[in-house]
Amino acid sequence: MKQIFMKSRYSVLYSFIFFFICVSTMLRISFTAVSLGKAGLGFGEILTAFAKGFVFDLGVATYFSVFYAFYLLILPQKWNRTGFNKVFTHILLFLMVLISIFSFFAEFTFWREFESRFNFIAVDYLVYTYEVVHNINESYPLPLLISAVVIISLLWNYLMKGAFRKSFESATLFARRSVNTALIILTTIFYTIEIDNSWGDKSGNRYAAEISKAGIYSFVAAFKANELSYDQFYPMLANQLAFNLVRKELSSPSSRFIFKGPSVRRSVLAGNGQTEPNVITVVMESFSADYMGTFGNTQKLTPVLDSLAKESILFERMYATGTRTVRGMEALSLAVPPTPGNSIVRRSNNANLSTIGSIFSKRGYSTGFFYGGDGYFDNMNQFF
Repeated sequence: MKQIFMKSRYSVLYSFIFFFICVSTMLRISFTAVSLGKAGLGFGEILTAFAKGFVFDLGVATYFSVFYAFYLLILPQKWNRTGFNKVFTHILLFLMVLISIFSFFAEFTFWREFESRFNFIAVDYLVYTYEVVHNINESYPLPLLISAVVIISLLWNYLMKGAFRKSFESATLFARRSVNTALIILTTIFYTIEIDNSWGDKSGNRYAAEISKAGIYSFVAAFKANELSYDQFYPMLANQLAFNLVRKELSSPSSRFIFKGPSVRRSVLAGNGQTEPNVITVVMESFSADYMGTFGNTQKLTPVLDSLAKESILFERMYATGTRTVRGMEALSLAVPPTPGNSIVRRSNNANLSTIGSIFSKRGYSTGFFYGGDGYFDNMNQFF
């Protein structure tokens, strides 16, 4: 055992696995500390979460390692001390550490916003990188963070020079290499078949479930499932309470006053001679009522909108239906509450629904949708 772990060509690989698990555990400790005040975690729940976390971390580390383990198996002994192997190993381990550290930084910022491991929201961030990278750069010092990730990765390579030296100077027999590589490959197969990300959800406390998971493991699971947990991200009412509230609203008398303001341009509806105003709906991404003076902001950021609010119908009790832009587009176009899983805008078979556009079309309007970016984002081209 001493030869396998101390002086073998697998020295660097096992050092990386140990490093990954240690840093991931430290990240898990930080999540626990940040959310401890409202998580309501008991000591037993914390221990269980960390035990599960170790299992998930080991799985992620072995997934990272499987390619390098196979490389170490097939590398002839006479090539072990060559410059090629030294350069290849240093670069590969640098990239493995770089991706790991970057994911840890990303997980921490993601937790601060959603108090959750990576989910389908994070998948959106990766798939539509161009659309969100500017927003992320405005929210976080991205150049500084990337520089820190690179420096930490280089520092790890430097501190592990002893493990690198042992790896390059070792003479590990093929049989022993086969045992090491087979152990890692079989571990990844076991995780693929037996360890599902939902195993972390088997807890009565949502925070304990999220703390127990591993970010990259959760990310892959979210990518495969293509769903966002409804119960986790939307507050729920008891069924009877919700039914009573709906029945109360339906039985209460209500009055609505709808009037038409002056219109510079009017279009004539074919066949009936009536005139109707042109209607333009302007939707702004990442714009909160908190920015408007009408709702108490004193920075005078929106003077034109504030002046329009004084002369228009102003809806003061409009609330977001979700944490993503696509949820807002779903609500504005379909008038529906948030739906479980993926947004209707991004689902298949979402054509010919009863939308605000179809209602206007039935009244004789010509409808159109204009977007100042890539319409592939959030499936807007297909849906609208």
